[in-house]
Amino acid sequence: MLCRKQLGLLALGFAFMHVLYTMVIPLRYSVRHTLISQVINERKANKTTPFDFDNTEAWGTDSFYVLGILGFCLYVLLGITSLPSVGAALSWREFSFVQSKLGHLTLLLCTAHGFLYGWNKFLRSSTYKWYTPPGYMLCLVLPSVVLLLKLLLITPCVDHTVTRIRQGWERGRAGG
Repeated sequence: MLCRKQLGLLALGFAFMHVLYTMVIPLRYSVRHTLISQVINERKANKTTPFDFDNTEAWGTDSFYVLGILGFCLYVLLGITSLPSVGAALSWREFSFVQSKLGHLTLLLCTAHGFLYGWNKFLRSSTYKWYTPPGYMLCLVLPSVVLLLKLLLITPCVDHTVTRIRQGWERGRAGG
């Protein structure tokens, strides 16, 4: 149990570094600069190109940021509740809810954040340098498997059996 807590706190540290890195690297300024430079060059050449607003790109980018921010906030909440002083102040039911239900919701949001990062890149052949998938795809394998297994465990036929086992049911025992 302590190893899982330490891994979670380590992952929270990496998520915090990811947020800081995203804020420090001026990539979004580069994208904005490219757009402004294109407009200035068109103005100098005295020509205009039709304004083609890509609605799906806007939705994808906005959803990417929203899921990242929500996932990080829930991750911070999970990190705060793992502190001994906060965990002691919570009842077992509250602590269990935060660590299990919100933990899976956080994993879902952060995985969706990763999927939205590459939603339009994974079909391009230029993405696969030396025929290997990019890093963001490899990072999504483990959380996707965890979410699929969790989905399998919450299906009614499996959940009913798991609940009975947790309550002490044994398959070979008479009267059960």
